[in-house]
Amino acid sequence: MTVHSDATLLHWLAAKPEKLERHLDQHPEDIERLERLTALDDAQVAAMEHTVSAPDDIAERVISRMQLDPQLKEAGSVFADMFTLGFRTLKVVFGNTDDATDATETDG
Repeated sequence: MTVHSDATLLHWLAAKPEKLERHLDQHPEDIERLERLTALDDAQVAAMEHTVSAPDDIAERVISRMQLDPQLKEAGSVFADMFTLGFRTLKVVFGNTDDATDATETDG
């Protein structure tokens, strides 16, 4: 049995994921070793959280900017419409079961 080095496993992870997957299928004991090799320490996790988290006052800043600039308010409205477009499309295509329930309740 060939034991592959940590460097080999990391290389496969970065450049040859299909080879790594085959290896892990045959040697599931290496899964834990690979997890240890790729684990982030607390300082790295904290740095990433700081990088991707929105500022605490983001809502207030957006609201104040939208109140000052009508075009931003319109853009925000368009964004909200686009965000909900998928849900509204499904509602039209598959029908609104709530409307059917309401109609049944008022008929009877």
